Amino acid sequence: MIRSLILAFSVVSAFIALPIMAADWPTRPVTLYIGYKPGGGTDTVGRVFAKVLGRELGQQINVVNKPGAGGGVASMSVARAKPDGYTLLMNPSSSITANPHVTKKVKVKPEDFEYAGMLTAYQPGLVAPSSAPFNTLDEFVAHAKKNPGLKYAALNPFARMTMQVLAKQKGIDVDIVPVKGGSGMLAVVLGGQVDLAYSGGIHSRHPTKIKGIVPLTSERQPGMPGVPTLAEQGVPVEANAMTTVLAPKGTPDAIMDKLAAAMKVASEDPTIHDISEKTQFPLFYRTRVEALAEMKKQWKAYKSVVDATGFKAK
Repeated sequence: MIRSLILAFSVVSAFIALPIMAADWPTRPVTLYIGYKPGGGTDTVGRVFAKVLGRELGQQINVVNKPGAGGGVASMSVARAKPDGYTLLMNPSSSITANPHVTKKVKVKPEDFEYAGMLTAYQPGLVAPSSAPFNTLDEFVAHAKKNPGLKYAALNPFARMTMQVLAKQKGIDVDIVPVKGGSGMLAVVLGGQVDLAYSGGIHSRHPTKIKGIVPLTSERQPGMPGVPTLAEQGVPVEANAMTTVLAPKGTPDAIMDKLAAAMKVASEDPTIHDISEKTQFPLFYRTRVEALAEMKKQWKAYKSVVDATGFKAK
């Protein structure tokens, strides 16, 4: 009898302790994983955000870079972490909404996380050397029809699929040149070795040497003012990505609400606005609910492109 009472008391105590612990969170430093190497745009935004977050929560935020699989390694690590609020992730949304469709080893989906919100947006687009004899998508297509075999730099499988969809719809023949990441893309574009390239947004750092041809986001971009998106121009491809802050599934709402409140403050903080301008990642603040809806929307959009090309994840 006494033993049963002790067991019952322990179970009740555990349920009572969880909301109390969540209400007190955080009582020690928090780890924020970033799925890319130090020095890139995601890392730069993430480190400024970590300072604001630490100030708002009253605890040290330790940034840990965990690159690999386009942010997938960090995403999977956080998905498996204890849902106690002490392990967080700041990654491009596409590391979860796009990568699993093209890489078998990235085994995550939007529902595997709790969302604190979104902060800034990447600016992917099709770009060309400033000297290229075309300035618009229509002009590129016309040039490609007159000059079959133009070279296109693809930095990942989705970049390759974007051109496959475009080339099939427009009836053009383009040679795809694989490159490694944004740095590889910059090298061949600045070196004049390709005619067109897929950029995740790093092209904005070279405005006099690289020009934007068409945005790949669902909304028009400040870096290409007035230019209709690829989808607006009739090619059904959207490549949205936002800096997203998430936690393992099951993290208590009390903790997520505190994180969400801190993100709201961060979205209005001058240091975040400053780094947004420097990195050319426009502010794209979204709440917890809005972030989850955006993730689900992106998952469907990326999957539709993969399905259209018949690509099989490797």
